[in-house]
Amino acid sequence: MRREKEPVLAQAISIIAHPLFMATYGVCFLFLCTSFGALFAGQSVKFLLPVFLLSCVVPAISIFFMKQAGLVKDYDLRDRHDRLLPFLVSILSHALLFYYFFRAGLYPWFIATLAAPLILLVMGAIITLYWKISAHMLGIGGLIGSILSVCYNVNLSRPNLSNLLIILFILAGCLGVSRLVLKRHTPAQVYAGFCLGLVISYTCVWFGANLKYIF
Repeated sequence: MRREKEPVLAQAISIIAHPLFMATYGVCFLFLCTSFGALFAGQSVKFLLPVFLLSCVVPAISIFFMKQAGLVKDYDLRDRHDRLLPFLVSILSHALLFYYFFRAGLYPWFIATLAAPLILLVMGAIITLYWKISAHMLGIGGLIGSILSVCYNVNLSRPNLSNLLIILFILAGCLGVSRLVLKRHTPAQVYAGFCLGLVISYTCVWFGANLKYIF
């Protein structure tokens, strides 16, 4: 049976705002929009490369090989039961990323920005055992929550958030609509993913910002 052609714009938004890119987007924001870039001037590649490799490339390659081996039915992971193994691989790669920067002795709040997606992945994997929560909305909600928390709870030069927040919330809204248009999720799964991602990430970074040291 021939599959119905899906809206190109909805697909494009889902790719641009794919959860695999969220950690990289978050670190880019720190370097471009806060004084974090000045504190680590000339070292952006040392941060972005491991983040991109472990949060994006490794999980993406694992999904490719899982599809080739017949462990998942499609790259979109439409079936809830296909998502558990990719979730586990992402959890392991994010745990390694967290450990890498933890060992570097960086600021607790920065470590918390990496702990947030790890926590969300664990929660997402558990929820997926019973319900198909939107991973895309978990990702965009987590990005917005982390950015808000860094800007309001960390002692960095604060950028003008108005335009940035407008863009991010519009993107989140477009992403949510795209997931509904593509019939990947129900409204409840979209709302739950976004709210959980935002609250957990904001709280995680807030906690890190209020620690003097990580033991």
